[in-house]
Amino acid sequence: MTDTLTVPAHERGVIRVFALSMTDKEAQVLKDDPAALNDALGTGVNADQVEVFPVSDLEGIGLVGYLVEGNAVPMEQLGPDRSKLEKLGGWVLIVFSLAFEDRAATLRPASSLTLIGTYGELRTDWSAAEKIETDSAKPYSAPPETVKKKPSDAAMSGRIAMVALIVLGLLTYLMIWIGG
Repeated sequence: MTDTLTVPAHERGVIRVFALSMTDKEAQVLKDDPAALNDALGTGVNADQVEVFPVSDLEGIGLVGYLVEGNAVPMEQLGPDRSKLEKLGGWVLIVFSLAFEDRAATLRPASSLTLIGTYGELRTDWSAAEKIETDSAKPYSAPPETVKKKPSDAAMSGRIAMVALIVLGLLTYLMIWIGG
């Protein structure tokens, strides 16, 4: 049996790979039944964030390629376990951090689960490599917003005259129509 594994709350970017020592039928049940999966891991998990599959499904890329290319695990992290991962046959179970839904958890894997390794996904480094010195990068350096000017008195007078002419035109039309 694998020792208990502690998962901290709000864990992100960690992948746990287990080898399954069970028949194809038992592994398929684990894949299809969330309750069986929870029993095997010894804790409740979101089954949508757990993968159970035969390694033979990865023909051409292999488990190492799947972890590196498909899940952004740096090759350097796989170094110590690479030969184990390449030789692994049968079924595997991969548990992603999101399976724990930000809760702390203690895994008590069944004896048929063997932890192969715990790996971190490649994370983006958001720290700036260099300081930006351009004027446009300084706070409040954008040009001030243009303030919409109030219409001039002449423009307002023109609008009022136009409305008055339209009203007079309508009144004239109305009188002609009534008189005609």
